[in-house]
Amino acid sequence: MSRRERGFTLLETVVTLVIVSLLVTMLMQALNHALGLRTRLLRVQQDSRAAMLQEAWFRESVAAAQDDLDDAMGAMEGDARSLAFASMMPLASPGMARVQWWLDGDADGVALHYTDAGSGDITIVPGPLQDGAFAYMDHAGAWHDEWEPGPEAEERLPRLVRFEAETAKGRLYWLVPLLADPIARERLRPDRMLGNGAGNGLDQVGGNGN
Repeated sequence: MSRRERGFTLLETVVTLVIVSLLVTMLMQALNHALGLRTRLLRVQQDSRAAMLQEAWFRESVAAAQDDLDDAMGAMEGDARSLAFASMMPLASPGMARVQWWLDGDADGVALHYTDAGSGDITIVPGPLQDGAFAYMDHAGAWHDEWEPGPEAEERLPRLVRFEAETAKGRLYWLVPLLADPIARERLRPDRMLGNGAGNGLDQVGGNGN
C-alpha cells in the first residue's frame, strides 16, 4: 500500500488537533477581549447618559426659576446646602410649582436630592459627593453662599446659580443662568394687574373692534 493510500498517521492527527485547539483558543480570547471592550464601552455610555440627564434636570428647573409673592410660592431661598424656588419647569408637577434641591449625607459623602409637589424625594446624584455646595451670583457679579432676598429687595433672583461637587469620576461644575426677567412686585398680584390701567386697555381694544 502506498503512502498516499494510508491517510493521516496518528502523529499527524495529534498535531492537527493541537493546531486547531490553539487557533480556537486564540479566537476565544479575542472574542472575550472584544466583548469586554463592548461591556466597558456600554457602561461608559450609560454613565455619560446618566450624567447628562442629571445636569439637564438641574439646568432646566433652575433656569426656569420665577419670583413669586411671599404669601404664595415665595422667592428663591438658598444656602450652600439647599436651594428652593418656584419653577416653571418642575420634574413632575404640572405647571408652576415650588421645587427644592438639597444635599443630604454625612462626612463620608452626600447625595444631591430633588423634590416638588408631584415627585416626592428623588436622589438625582447618589454620590458619594465631596465638597458639594450651591452658590449664587448677584447682578453686580459677586458670589454668595446664601440667597435670601427681603420683601423689598430689588434683586429677587440671582444672575447665576452654581453647583459644584467632587465625585469618584471627576468634578461636577454646573453653572446656570436664570432666564426670568425681573417683575415689579406690584405686578405679581392679579388684582393690581387688572386695575384701572388694565381696564382702560381692554376698553381701547374693544373700541378698536367696533
